[in-house]
Amino acid sequence: MPGKRISDAQEILDFLRRLGQCYRHAGVVYLVGGSSLILVAAKESTFDIDLKIEVAPEHHDEFIRCVRRLSAEMELSIEQASPDEFLPLPAGYEDRRRYVGRYAALDVFHFDFYSVALGKLQRGNEKDYNDVVSMIRAGVIELGNLEQYFREVLPKLEAYSLRTDPQDFERKFALFKTRLSSDA
Repeated sequence: MPGKRISDAQEILDFLRRLGQCYRHAGVVYLVGGSSLILVAAKESTFDIDLKIEVAPEHHDEFIRCVRRLSAEMELSIEQASPDEFLPLPAGYEDRRRYVGRYAALDVFHFDFYSVALGKLQRGNEKDYNDVVSMIRAGVIELGNLEQYFREVLPKLEAYSLRTDPQDFERKFALFKTRLSSDA
């Protein structure tokens, strides 16, 4: 469902608060992408809130109903998305998640920013390049570590998914580094 542009961290936090009120079971929600960057890297706006969810299978339908209801009421576009849909995740990604807060029985985290950055670079559009630059400038990620995780993931790509071409990803990463150094 298309929603309005989200340009305020408070809108995201209000959504999470209301989600915790609606969904009354334990679960873990990860913010992925632009909504997460609004909270930590001074991103100005995003069109949607991307989520990865971990809820008990018997409560999954209820969670989805809550998200749909809040999406309509708040006029927000909410999507399920995660970097692991496109890329193998680098080792230790679980340990690099960052806590956002507890909303009733839901624990909310930022998904590993290095995995998010790799996913954005794999997609390779201008907005995504700018998001990764913002992440580096805000100190959310470091270029050296990003390169290390890129080198770890690259050889696994060929067998991981038909959605990602390893040579294309390598080209996009090199282009990103060139653009980053020319912006410095």
